[in-house]
Amino acid sequence: MPSTLTSRFRAKLETDTRTRRKSRLQSLTQAVVVILLFLVVARFVTVLVTSLREEPVFSAPKTIYLPQRELEHQMAVAEFQNAAATPATIPALTTESLLATMTALPQVPDVDFTPVENEAMITESDALFGQSGLMGALGALSSQASSVSFLGITEEASRFMIIVDISTSVLNSVTAAGSSMEDIRDEAKKLVQSLNANTLFGFIQHSRNYDPFQDNLIPATMGNKELALSWLDNLRTNGSSGSGWRSGPPVEGDINGILTILNYAFKMQPDVIFLISDGGYFANTQSGGQRPVPLGDVTGLISGLQKQLTDDVRIHAIHFPDPRDINDDRIGGQMRSIANRNDGKYRKIGN
Repeated sequence: MPSTLTSRFRAKLETDTRTRRKSRLQSLTQAVVVILLFLVVARFVTVLVTSLREEPVFSAPKTIYLPQRELEHQMAVAEFQNAAATPATIPALTTESLLATMTALPQVPDVDFTPVENEAMITESDALFGQSGLMGALGALSSQASSVSFLGITEEASRFMIIVDISTSVLNSVTAAGSSMEDIRDEAKKLVQSLNANTLFGFIQHSRNYDPFQDNLIPATMGNKELALSWLDNLRTNGSSGSGWRSGPPVEGDINGILTILNYAFKMQPDVIFLISDGGYFANTQSGGQRPVPLGDVTGLISGLQKQLTDDVRIHAIHFPDPRDINDDRIGGQMRSIANRNDGKYRKIGN
């Protein structure tokens, strides 16, 4: 009997356990089904709502309307049309309409008139322009190149300067070379006559003191050529300098001589310088003595003067050797070095 009750209790307990497990499983199943149904319904509602909306369309009009820009453009076009409008025509005045109401003019008598040309006035005006610095500036604007040949050296430039040593030693050297100072003068005249009208030129004759043709380079007009030819007629050919010739300003302690002459010539800003000499340059000093001018002083001065110019001056050296062949500080045959250092040509005439 007791075993039977126990069996029944256990059977009932197992039955209740199964029942509870089944109930739990059913509840879980129902919960899962409810969740699935909720998800399905939610998905359906989302798709349904989305499907009711219209897809966005991105578009732009073909013409962008800018009212302010268009107004400004129309105003600009109107101003241009007003400015470009055909100007009002003015009837041309005729002499006939004026003469119709005028009284007759008296007859002009026939008079022979010969204009007066005063070369001295022209020279003085050129000197005034030169002293003010205007002649050089005007010449630089209007200069024109000329091709010349002088004592065997050919050159083309627009601003020429010829420096001729007329000292007694040069006269003797030129004579020893079988030439003459008159030949040099004639060569200078040919050079002047071959220049174009707008080529600028100048001359300096010197011993220790110097005598310039003009204080500035001047254009080779017909009138200036005549002045130059007259000046060359008075070129010293006897080996002596003239009274009243210039000296200075002092350079390197020399009050005259080749250093002062080159310093003066460079102020005229030539393109080309012709040096004619025997190379025996002497100078008086500020201390009261005299000395032969050495090559180093000349090349040093030229180097400093070249740096002051926009373009270097070409220096040609025409050398008449001194037959005495004196060996001191004078330049002599070293004139070649002056030409070589300044892009020039050297010509030796005579032994």
